[in-house]
Amino acid sequence: ALSPQGELIALTSGAKGAVSLWHWRTQPDRPLWIHPATNASAVDVSAAGSFVVAWSPLDPAQPAFTVLRGEDGATLSHRTLDGAVWDAQISADGTYAGVVTGGKMLWLYTLSDQPYRPGKAEKRIRSWSLGGIGDSIAITSPPAASYLVTGAWDDSSLACYTLYGKCLWQYPEKSLTRPRLTDRLFTAQLSANGRYVLGTSYGNVRESDPALYLWRSDGGGTPQWKMELGNDAFYPSAQITEDGGYVAVSYLHQIVRGDRSLSEHRLRLLNHDGSTRWQGGGLLFSPTLVALAPDGSSVLVSDGHRTLYALGGKDGRILASYPQPGLLRQTALSADGHVLLVYTGDGTLSLFRV
Repeated sequence: ALSPQGELIALTSGAKGAVSLWHWRTQPDRPLWIHPATNASAVDVSAAGSFVVAWSPLDPAQPAFTVLRGEDGATLSHRTLDGAVWDAQISADGTYAGVVTGGKMLWLYTLSDQPYRPGKAEKRIRSWSLGGIGDSIAITSPPAASYLVTGAWDDSSLACYTLYGKCLWQYPEKSLTRPRLTDRLFTAQLSANGRYVLGTSYGNVRESDPALYLWRSDGGGTPQWKMELGNDAFYPSAQITEDGGYVAVSYLHQIVRGDRSLSEHRLRLLNHDGSTRWQGGGLLFSPTLVALAPDGSSVLVSDGHRTLYALGGKDGRILASYPQPGLLRQTALSADGHVLLVYTGDGTLSLFRV
C-alpha cells in the first residue's frame, strides 16, 4: 500500500504476516520499522504514515484487525472481529479506518496514537449491522464531504451512511428486493471529493453480467445512470475520478460463434453522464484497468503479462509503456496519481513516477 502522497510504503511479507513501513525518499535501503507477526496479508497506510492497519482478507481463521502506530510500529489495537474481514480502508485524512466482515457488521475506528484499552478507549470503535455481508467499503472525511459507503452480498445492496452509522439511502430502495439478489455482489467507491458514489454489481460466479451505477452522495437511492455491460461480459474493474467527472471500466468480453468462443479485454472511459468518451481493447490489445488519474487525464492499464501502459484521457492513445521484470502481481497508485508501486512475480518491487 502507498500513502496518499506516495512517499510511504506499507508491506506484508512472510508466513507470519510481518508488516513493515518504508520511506523511499529518505531511507530507501531499509524499513523504518518491522512488526514481525500480525498474520496479515493486506495493509493500508494513512496520510503522513501516522497509522498502518493490517488484516487477512477472506480468511475465517484470521478474523482479526490490527492498528499499528506509524511512528514506531507499536500495536494500538489487535481485535478479533465477528467474522472474516472482507475489506478495510483508512480515510484520506487518516482519521478513520473502516472494516466490513463476514458477520454482516461494519466496524469504524477513530484512529488515535494511544493504545485501545477496554473502557473509555473502546468508545473509539463503533459498529453496526449491514444486513448483508459487506464486500467493500469506502470513506471520505473533511475537507471532503463526509460519507461512508458499503457494497454487500447475500442481502445484496449498496448503502451510504454518515460516519455515525445513520443510513442516508440504500439501493435497491425496496427492502424486499435485496434478499432476491443473493446471486449478485455490489461493490462501492467514493469520488475523492465525496460527492459521488460509483457502484458495480455482478453475478457471484465469474463476476458475470456486470452493471455500473452512479449516485449523488447527498441524493437518494435512485442512481443518476446505470450501464449494463451485458451477459457476455465478466470480471469488471471500475474507478472514478476525484470530482466524479469520468469513470473508467475494463472487463472481459466473450465472443461466441456457434460452438466456438473466445474472449477479449475491453476498456471504456465514460463521461459524467454515463456516455462513452472512448473505448478500446480487443484481440490484439488486452487492457485491464490498473488506475485512473484523479483528473482523468490518463488511464493506466496492464496487458496481463509484463507491461503497463499509460493511455491518454482524451482519446485513449498510448502515451507511455512501463516494461516489468516479471509477471504483474499487484499494483498500488498514490491518491494524488503520481506514484505507482508494482510487485512482480519474480519478487521485485518497482516504483514509478507516472
